[in-house]
Amino acid sequence: MNLLKKFSDPRVIAKTPLVTVFLLEFANVGQIYRMWHEHTAAGQNVTSWVSVLLALVLWLNFYRVCCPKEKFAFWATAVGIGMNMTVIGTVVRFRYF
Repeated sequence: MNLLKKFSDPRVIAKTPLVTVFLLEFANVGQIYRMWHEHTAAGQNVTSWVSVLLALVLWLNFYRVCCPKEKFAFWATAVGIGMNMTVIGTVVRFRYF
């Protein structure tokens, strides 16, 4: 019951977007490493990664409009967009060239 109360705390809820961005970035780093280590994009789908990119752009807009004081979250998301674009470029390189 105490754990449920903690997850209902507005300060914890406010960190949810930042945590989800870091989880998406963890996936990005893992996929970049895998593709360059194995030199293949087998099983990767550009459309799926573009949807992740869209989600990151929406989070960036959320931080820009709703939480302008959250500079760390904004820039962490911006870095995440760059990393996701690297994943998309890597998928395109290994699948189509």
